[in-house]
Amino acid sequence: MTKLVLTAALLLAAAGTAGAGWLYAVDGDDLYRVDPFDGDWESLSTSWTGTELLTSCQGYLYAIQGDVLYIADPDNGDWESLSSTWEGAHALTASSNALYGCQGDIIYEIDPSNGDWASIPGDYEGTQFLAWAGGALMVIQNDVLYRTDPNTGDFVELPSSYAGTTAVAGSPSAFFVIQGDNLFNVDPYNGDYIVLGGGYSGVLEMAVADGLVYTIWEGTLWVTDPDTGAFEGLTDGWVSTTAFCSL
Repeated sequence: MTKLVLTAALLLAAAGTAGAGWLYAVDGDDLYRVDPFDGDWESLSTSWTGTELLTSCQGYLYAIQGDVLYIADPDNGDWESLSSTWEGAHALTASSNALYGCQGDIIYEIDPSNGDWASIPGDYEGTQFLAWAGGALMVIQNDVLYRTDPNTGDFVELPSSYAGTTAVAGSPSAFFVIQGDNLFNVDPYNGDYIVLGGGYSGVLEMAVADGLVYTIWEGTLWVTDPDTGAFEGLTDGWVSTTAFCSL
């Protein structure tokens, strides 16, 4: 990925995120809060080694580390455990009022206030990625994308193969996928997509904040305008990042 000069539109859009939202990353043992405008960061708390699942809901951060689901204060990183028995969970996302985690072949809806959980209807063996986009749970299962209603388990299979996907992220109106070398903007209602560009091979962490897409590639934090595909590197030093989200 080559660093490019941002267009004026992207600069204005990025400026609009300052103070409107934050990025959060677990890198090594630390939980960091990151300014989405310029990539400046501060360490909030430690003891996060091994955390690979991180999301946000109702103004708080949620992480699964080992067997435990934690809630963390996004201002200072203070945390407390909510529930256990999460060993082996491999995907985590959130709507505006619930968490969704996949463990084995079951997707659970989790109460963000106390960690209580219940399985959602359906068989989810082979689930690879989860994201909340367009008012629904987006599930990539055995390389196929499904738009899923977590209340009923009803789903719609969307077109295209998602083999080779390495990262996903959702917003109220879009579902973003990195597949192979390319970043895709996918319509979460019908599966139509736009290729935003290449150079994303190896990206494992992606988040959306205030309409812009953020990725970590080879230790650098990048911002991409989903309308034009223009991108720029913000800060480096993220070589040990294992979890990433926005709030």
